[in-house]
Amino acid sequence: MKKKKQAKGSSPSVNSPTLDLHGKRTEEVLPLLDQFLNTVSRRGVKQARVMTGKGTGVVQSEVIRLLKQAHYPWKYERLSNGAENSGVLIVFVSED
Repeated sequence: MKKKKQAKGSSPSVNSPTLDLHGKRTEEVLPLLDQFLNTVSRRGVKQARVMTGKGTGVVQSEVIRLLKQAHYPWKYERLSNGAENSGVLIVFVSED
């Protein structure tokens, strides 16, 4: 089976489960993030993407606060060209 070529500028984690929080208000973040992380954790997913966008940074700050509180390691997504995509967080759900 041939390996698919990655599209230029796309992320290697793009096939990971993704929660898109664009347009969400801060008070909507906790229940959505909690449900998403519980679902991917039950499925045995190792990493997932959380798209916060860049905007004002309020939603992303809340997501990071919640991830730290729940002890989920995370990092900013890296694009295939090595640039950081600060609007997307990669969350490490499972260590296995």
